[in-house]
Amino acid sequence: MRNIQKPVRCAALRAMVSIAMALLFIPLLSSCAREQAGPAAGTDIVAVESSADGGFISLAPSDMSGYAAFENYDGELCFVDMTVEDILSLKEAGESFAFVATFSTCPWCNMILPALNETALQEDMQVGCLDTRKDPAWTSNLDITGYDRFAETFADYLTYDSNDRLHLYTPHVFFIREGEVADEHQGALPEIEDPNAVLSDRQEASLEEIFREGFRSMK
Repeated sequence: MRNIQKPVRCAALRAMVSIAMALLFIPLLSSCAREQAGPAAGTDIVAVESSADGGFISLAPSDMSGYAAFENYDGELCFVDMTVEDILSLKEAGESFAFVATFSTCPWCNMILPALNETALQEDMQVGCLDTRKDPAWTSNLDITGYDRFAETFADYLTYDSNDRLHLYTPHVFFIREGEVADEHQGALPEIEDPNAVLSDRQEASLEEIFREGFRSMK
């Protein structure tokens, strides 16, 4: 179908940005954008070709300024906003991509995201950010638009809650290769019980290795 590299490389984006600007902003055929945390994030749009009719999904760099983990961070980030519709469209189109279900006040999310970000940068990859509190009306991960379709699609990787409903718990990272789940990781590390714990160097390295294997499973 479309000529999209799998997995998408950030180096390709920089070259294609220059071409697109010269061609009066023709949509880019790439999906990686890096921005610093803060209010400026989300101003540049990345277009990803994904639908069967050759249409595009526009992905904006995620604003991570609300995350305590990135409060004093001024380096690169490789997170882009994704909705359930974006994720399902890319998956159904057979694309390769990674995404994490997360929200800014989730302590477990703040624990693992720096390691995920660092590993993504090392692997020259992007990570879609499915923000389960993006709409102030969403008070549960199950409230996100399109949740039932999401739960049906990823049922094998979710767990049932006390109400016997498939539940998306955060953080949950998915690594998709050509439309299929190649690897996934939920939570932090089994040994960590305190959501406010500070990771040791060894635990940080363990998380980075888990994520590195996930990214490489997409290739």
